[in-house]
Amino acid sequence: MSNQRDVNGSAVSSPNRLLKLIVWARDARWMWDLFGPVYNRHILDPLSDLYEHIAADLNVNGRARILDVGSGRGYVTLLLAGRLPSASLVGIDYSATQVRAAERLRKQRALHNCRFEQGNAMSIPFKSDRFDAVITVGSIKHWHDARQALREIYRVLSPGQWAVISETDKDVSDEDLKRFMQRFHVWFLWDALLFWGLRNVVFGGSYTESEIVALARSAGFREVMTDRVKDCPYVIVKARK
Repeated sequence: MSNQRDVNGSAVSSPNRLLKLIVWARDARWMWDLFGPVYNRHILDPLSDLYEHIAADLNVNGRARILDVGSGRGYVTLLLAGRLPSASLVGIDYSATQVRAAERLRKQRALHNCRFEQGNAMSIPFKSDRFDAVITVGSIKHWHDARQALREIYRVLSPGQWAVISETDKDVSDEDLKRFMQRFHVWFLWDALLFWGLRNVVFGGSYTESEIVALARSAGFREVMTDRVKDCPYVIVKARK
């Protein structure tokens, strides 16, 4: 098969075109509406340590207003809602299927201090200076314009408060990625295929720690620091407005 050329005349191989197509599908709303439930069943155990760390490290008062952007099935939101019964939490996700899944789980756990609704990180549907903390986990690699979305997070965050931005680390080594992969129990995927997908689509199509720090600063955050969870190759960036 002959290679095509891009707009600059460079060769574009079929594998590269296929990868771009897969990444495009990865970020599409219809993909999450269809396959979000499959993702939900397999992501909680691998990321439980990360969720616990973020929840334990969040320093807010008891009646805080907290936003989770790209909340998925609501694991982080619900964890915080159970620990902060006087707080008010809302999770937004652009997939209606994920919002419904989060609402079902909220009702099962009988939590009344949080809710989930459909919303887009590009234009967060809340007034400025509304929240005492904003969290986003594993979402920014799916955003069409990460800087614009972080500006939206900055806008809705109250002055002096913190946003927590966590995402897959593009710089992860193959050894650390293979170690992390052992947390997954995906019987329908060969290990080689699972590794390829994580390496190229999930982590490879993400951001490095320095890139997320730079994005946060360019969005207006005045104080930015990083954190890690042992054996979990996710970047954690904490940014203060």
